[in-house]
Amino acid sequence: MNADKRLVAVSIVAGAALLAGCSDNSDNDGSDLTNNPGLSSDSSTAQGRITGFGSIFVSGVKYETDNAAITVDGLPASEDDLQLGQIVTVRGVSSGDIGNAVSVSYDDIVDGIVTNVSLDQKGVGSIAVMGYEVTVDANTIVEFYTSNITTLAQAVYDQNVGIQYIAEVSGYSDSNSMIHATRIEVKEYNPVNGYIEVKGYVNNYDSNSSTFAIANMGVAYNTATLFDDMTVSMLADGMLVEVKGNGFDAQGRLLADRIENEVNSGASSGTADDDYEIEGVVSSISSDQFVLNGYTIFYDQSTLGTDYLTENALVEVDAYRDDQSRLIAEEIEPDELDDNYHTKLEMKSLVQDVDLVNNTVQVMGKTIQLTSSTMMWDEYTKQRYFGLDDINWGSGSHYIEVKAYLDNGGNLMASRLIYEGIGSGETEELEGVLSIDETGPNVMGIAVDFGAQPTPADGMRVEMEGVYSSGMFYATSLEAEPIDNASSDTNSNP
Repeated sequence: MNADKRLVAVSIVAGAALLAGCSDNSDNDGSDLTNNPGLSSDSSTAQGRITGFGSIFVSGVKYETDNAAITVDGLPASEDDLQLGQIVTVRGVSSGDIGNAVSVSYDDIVDGIVTNVSLDQKGVGSIAVMGYEVTVDANTIVEFYTSNITTLAQAVYDQNVGIQYIAEVSGYSDSNSMIHATRIEVKEYNPVNGYIEVKGYVNNYDSNSSTFAIANMGVAYNTATLFDDMTVSMLADGMLVEVKGNGFDAQGRLLADRIENEVNSGASSGTADDDYEIEGVVSSISSDQFVLNGYTIFYDQSTLGTDYLTENALVEVDAYRDDQSRLIAEEIEPDELDDNYHTKLEMKSLVQDVDLVNNTVQVMGKTIQLTSSTMMWDEYTKQRYFGLDDINWGSGSHYIEVKAYLDNGGNLMASRLIYEGIGSGETEELEGVLSIDETGPNVMGIAVDFGAQPTPADGMRVEMEGVYSSGMFYATSLEAEPIDNASSDTNSNP
């Protein structure tokens, strides 16, 4: 298999670090990049989730990494150490959907104990990790690096037993000490050389007691604590730091072995006229600025897409740094995975056709376009480098799970795709907005037969299991709710 193929990889249940929080200490301006006439000579910074490999795909751009300095948690690493869904900071040059990377850095927001789990049967909900509330949704990649447990609930910390498992979380942060997880890794804790860590803004700092908090996690330090790129006198509320330790005191506070200054990391670094593309969650909006993952970004009447600026919206922002070192937004767009702005269609069904030339798949009679921004995951064989042409589509019955949205031209674009493998007679799924017209009930043109179940009202969002045959989806189970009320099931049948 060609190692330069896209990883077709996406979430099972679904890591931009806080503040997208990836360290990037490279001062390279991109001038030593391989000469490519299709690329700008201006340096750029992209901060977002990894959607594929070969080299890496970030924010819809394929970045070549052959000559890039790659770091994970500040230590030298390789591309093989990076994982799908991690939020990374890429510095280099790019034009359109191609780029050359000078540096790629990844650092999680939090790597520590799970203290609470509140998830539904689909694995959607929230967990508490080191004082942060972490939302887990259908786009969050959850992987276990231990065979001892298989669920997040089993990873919950028991103080009577001690630290057994830790969760490493990558994702977007909002204004309420909440992380919207893009990736969660669960692994066994190593008491010999393991550590736990939390990153965020200092609050409730008390120099007399040598304590402070990050989110809702208390931190205690002492004379043995090492300070990296800072001194203890620099500690203050509002400072962005990363704290590492390997235990807790009697009050449940993390005992800090090391405290690192993160003020100039990630998108906080760079020079005037640098270009930025940042994915994240919007918070603290005012008339001329907003906060995205902890970064203050300014905007004015020339900024495109300001209508998308709402609290907790998941967006992509194109920006530049001005001569005052401020980030200035040029354009704001909704992220492909933000369901608030896209008419969403979800299907699990047999693949009817694959067009390798145009990079499309056909499911339930619908042609769906895959792009460099599509997150795809081979759940069947777990291939890291996986392309559509790795599958013999003419042999056997192949199932995929796909989430798509309508673009401005009315085309269905895949935001995520999971390859489920070969099977027969599997339960199929269809989810979307119900339309009732002269042809009868349908979801984005896919005809639906509800059988003996009552037909939901026009315009409701329906989630169904059943069988697709000859242009009709025959629903055997149904959940329906108003599209503006995701928490209220108005019609449910087992």
